[in-house]
Amino acid sequence: MSIFSSTERSESSRQGKKVAVLCPQTVSRRKPPVNLRQEDLWIFSHELEREIPRSELLELKDVWISSDGFLFKGWKILPQSFALPGNLEEWKKRGVFKFLATNYLFRKRGRFERDAVWVADDWSHGYFHWIADALTRLFTVRDHASELVLLLPHRYEKLGFVRPSLAPFGFKHIEFIREREILHCRRLVVPTHTAPSGNYNEEVIGGVRQLLVEAYGARPEEHASGGRLYISRGHAAIRRLKNEEEVIDVLREFDFEVAHFENYSFEEQVKMASRARNIVSSHGAGLTNMLFMQAGGNVLELRNSTDRINNCYFTLASALNFNYFYQTCEAENPGERAFSANLLVDTVVLRENLKLMLDGDGR
Repeated sequence: MSIFSSTERSESSRQGKKVAVLCPQTVSRRKPPVNLRQEDLWIFSHELEREIPRSELLELKDVWISSDGFLFKGWKILPQSFALPGNLEEWKKRGVFKFLATNYLFRKRGRFERDAVWVADDWSHGYFHWIADALTRLFTVRDHASELVLLLPHRYEKLGFVRPSLAPFGFKHIEFIREREILHCRRLVVPTHTAPSGNYNEEVIGGVRQLLVEAYGARPEEHASGGRLYISRGHAAIRRLKNEEEVIDVLREFDFEVAHFENYSFEEQVKMASRARNIVSSHGAGLTNMLFMQAGGNVLELRNSTDRINNCYFTLASALNFNYFYQTCEAENPGERAFSANLLVDTVVLRENLKLMLDGDGR
């Protein structure tokens, strides 16, 4: 059965792509943070309601894929290569002609005749974007796992979280484009993003959560009552907590387990997070693992006081119906951009937030 036969197909096509609707347009209404202060409303107000565009299924014919994951046809880079439209415009400034000339003239060419599916973009090699952006796209076509070969850029083969996270989706045929190769695909199926990055279709992200927790999560009898987990960024290159030792001392007063998730396999991370009902972390990839936390859980995000752009964990908590708490923190070096700045945590305020978060779970 064709992947298109089970989905309503539009009569129109755009640039040779056949279009079918996978998820209708919806509106995501977010629960405000439990401990929202009036003076911090500016951080969240623009995210309290967001229109989520519909997700479509595109069919691309006779396209090329570079080994690093860019789709092109003729002398045109396709927008499906990018997480956001603005990323394409920025990328063009680096020299499209040089990219195309290099790939057409100096790369080894291959042909791929089987029907394939593509869910990668220029951001999806990162842990958060892989889970939240790529796997959600794959979820929408999971019923056709036996019909399609999943193609991925060569670098994904070395990412430890990729293969185990894919296993529950049932794709038996996964191939990685070899380094320094360009691959000509006769027919490529591309589900578009189920939501703009940092936003979520609640039904889809909930489905991804269910698949992964059922595959790797702790059994109910292994759940810790009020389980408490602190996910450290102490080994990260950026956005560390400058006074993390003091933070950990406070967290241990409240019986939090401390974990550096980069030391664990993907399966172990899912299991550890699924035992928790309360998770604390600073803004970063590790906080993605709240996805696996017990239903009705609480999350406390330590975040840069100047940042109102990176609300992906606030919106994720709301999409999963978790209780979201936050604490704004000053940068170690004032004026450094939020993406890279290390943070200083006020431990007096941290104690207050922990007491509030744990109030309903007992001590």
